[in-house]
Amino acid sequence: MNEIGVGLQLYTLRNECEKDFFATLEQAAGIGYEGVELAGLYNHEPAEVKEKLDELGLAVIGHHIPIERIENELEEVIKEQVALGNSRIVCPWLPPERRTVEDFKKVANVMKKAAAVCAEQNIELCYHHHDFELGRNLEGSELYTILEADHSIQAEFDIYWLNMVGHDPVEWLQRFSGRTPIVHLKDRSDDEREETVILGTGNIPIEEVLEQGKSSGVKWWVVEQDHCDYDPIESVTQSYQYLRKIQLQK
Repeated sequence: MNEIGVGLQLYTLRNECEKDFFATLEQAAGIGYEGVELAGLYNHEPAEVKEKLDELGLAVIGHHIPIERIENELEEVIKEQVALGNSRIVCPWLPPERRTVEDFKKVANVMKKAAAVCAEQNIELCYHHHDFELGRNLEGSELYTILEADHSIQAEFDIYWLNMVGHDPVEWLQRFSGRTPIVHLKDRSDDEREETVILGTGNIPIEEVLEQGKSSGVKWWVVEQDHCDYDPIESVTQSYQYLRKIQLQK
């Protein structure tokens, strides 16, 4: 891939996926997305999903898998990813009861061990953060603790959460250059709600992040909105068009 791919995190369309997963995949492909990041299979078998994705020409960017399954069912999880044709497992979230200093150290160790097992099957293990892993500075954060546990642990940075707590996404991309295959692109509303909005309509300096992508080894820009003020399909369509417009201008 010569340029960084543009994909969609399907959590954004979770309600649509619940209603008709395959029809939603068709809509994503129709918009122009080159790949999707999975957040569950909605009662479909991995091989069945792969067949549909192949039919649509959509790549699997990664798959969000709960930390509990990474800990306790890793062998089964890996089998599922092989059937999907997926080469990235992403830990997407830590429950509130697992966020003490000691818990983060344990999670770092879990990720380290799991990354080694995944590597044997040519699968990368990534960690996706929110705001609760981020301290006042980069090296003082729990996210830094997790990523520093082992070089094989990949980062899935979310520019909304980094920016929300005063961190510079570009600094994180530079520090972990070569370990940032997926970056979640989100924009933030310029009001007291600070909600996620369509790319290019908020107050996050997205273009600065895009400029850093190639030198940091980013493979996929992934569009995600936690909540949509407008129709979710229309929202992800406009975000895709915004990114493609920027690429065409360069």
